[in-house]
Amino acid sequence: MPEPRKCVRRHKDAFEQIDATVKARNGDARTADTLLRTTRIHIRFGLLNNCTADHANPVGAVCLENAIIPEGHTGPLDERCRPDRCANSMIGLEHLPIYDSHQRKQLEIINSPSIPTCRRDLAERELDITRNVISMAREAQ
Repeated sequence: MPEPRKCVRRHKDAFEQIDATVKARNGDARTADTLLRTTRIHIRFGLLNNCTADHANPVGAVCLENAIIPEGHTGPLDERCRPDRCANSMIGLEHLPIYDSHQRKQLEIINSPSIPTCRRDLAERELDITRNVISMAREAQ
């Protein structure tokens, strides 16, 4: 599992600085919007996680490891996302219901006596990944 989420801390610090600047300037939503645009924060909001990889420079994006990148493509490869391993991944409270459901399903498969051993092994690996993602989300709270 990657080290604690530096991207989360970096983004939180940036948002706090923007908020403080808006308050200091007695600004409004337009001021905040202008400041947000100049910070160059990259966040792709997704169903399973939020990705903070910069599309122009996706350093550390696990999805690009050993990948064949299509010609003309920039940024991360969403279909290869590994929220449990990538430092660019942010798991929020909105993602937890999906992971909780997946965890329950994997436990159901594991506990079923009629499931073949190879399928049970796969479910156990999936359960480990899911538990890692859930613990990352809870650590970030």
